Amino acid sequence: MIFLTVITCLLINHYWRRERGLPVDGWFDAWQDWLISHAHRLPAFMRNWSGTLPVMALLLPMMPPALLLWLAEGHLLGLLSLGLHVMILLYCFTRFNLLELIENYLICWREGNYEAAYQHTAEQAPDIFRSRVDDYAVMHQQFLDYVLTISLRRLFAVLFWYIVLGPLAALLYFLLQQMLRSDVVIEDRADVCTWQRFLSIAEWVPSRLLALAFALAGDFVAAFSRLREHLLDNLEPGRNITLLTSCAVSATGKPDPALRDAEYRAQAVWRLEALRDLILRSQIVWVIAVAFIILVV
Repeated sequence: MIFLTVITCLLINHYWRRERGLPVDGWFDAWQDWLISHAHRLPAFMRNWSGTLPVMALLLPMMPPALLLWLAEGHLLGLLSLGLHVMILLYCFTRFNLLELIENYLICWREGNYEAAYQHTAEQAPDIFRSRVDDYAVMHQQFLDYVLTISLRRLFAVLFWYIVLGPLAALLYFLLQQMLRSDVVIEDRADVCTWQRFLSIAEWVPSRLLALAFALAGDFVAAFSRLREHLLDNLEPGRNITLLTSCAVSATGKPDPALRDAEYRAQAVWRLEALRDLILRSQIVWVIAVAFIILVV
């Protein structure tokens, strides 16, 4: 079941080029707003604890899919359960095809049409750029950072928690990201830091396994050396992404000597193409690893 679900979801995610937005995508924000508006009905001891609403926001939505998975268990030769597993995983993936986003960005970048690259990319992924940028080198670096971050949080880490603990764990991890993004039920800055720490804990192992996959799919010596340097980094927010960035740069290696002397635009295209190919090869590494683990265990 696990291997078949992973393969199915990766294939769908790779070849599904159409719009993936769902009419119910805003349900979690509406759910958090509802909790806020009805918080006064909770007992005093629950209202006084700042973690009550975030915990309720995360755990209560687990009940309907848990019930559906329980009811579907063993029916129709397992096909019903397989369908639910695939639907939950796909729901946790991005609402756009990352490869298509990269390709469209590269087309504009090769033509030197940086404004079109910015507009088209921001339209598909509104949170990709932290602010309006006029320096296109900064814009390109933000795009590279986003590709790495979204690959970890909306693909590899989701797969990790599915493989280890099942579809509900993957969904819980996804909802934790959404809760931190919307910042509705978290009351103050200290609580935000606490929940970001939980997210860092949830990503600690997946980020290192992805970094290892980068090493296996690229320049092993250079990338593995970086992984060893940052292996035991602390759980401060952003440290996992820093590790992945360092390992990805090392795994992709250096461009050909002729390209090193080329203009920045050509070098930027090479870096993004190299990162894209590295992520694709890393998916293959993960599939092989999952198949090996299932055969052995």
